[in-house]
Amino acid sequence: MMEDTGVLRYGQTYMDNVELYNMSQIDTFKAALRWENNIAGHSSISNCAIHSGYGWAVNVKVSANVLLKDNVIWAHRPVGVGVDTSQNITIDGNMVGHIVPRTTFKAQKLLDKEGGFVICTYNYPEVC
Repeated sequence: MMEDTGVLRYGQTYMDNVELYNMSQIDTFKAALRWENNIAGHSSISNCAIHSGYGWAVNVKVSANVLLKDNVIWAHRPVGVGVDTSQNITIDGNMVGHIVPRTTFKAQKLLDKEGGFVICTYNYPEVC
């Protein structure tokens, strides 16, 4: 992301065989793993267990060059893996399960958006 000073800041994350337990923030888009406005770095998450969170497991927003390979994503709410307005995102061999509705969503006559893989659909009809 470009700063007001013209400095480009970016990060890279490499994790293999790591457990992320009880991560993510309830009722926000702050997932256990999150990339936002990171288009210059390269990241790889492989063979990891991401489980038992009260929010999203993975959120990739306006980012690029992320590899999610052979991970187990279990017991999050309401989204397992969300990708929006991003490019060069590779999702291969992951297992996502037990994605449940939020217990804190109380709005009547509204449907809470939820899903295991939410790829370019959460903010539909915005262009992804």
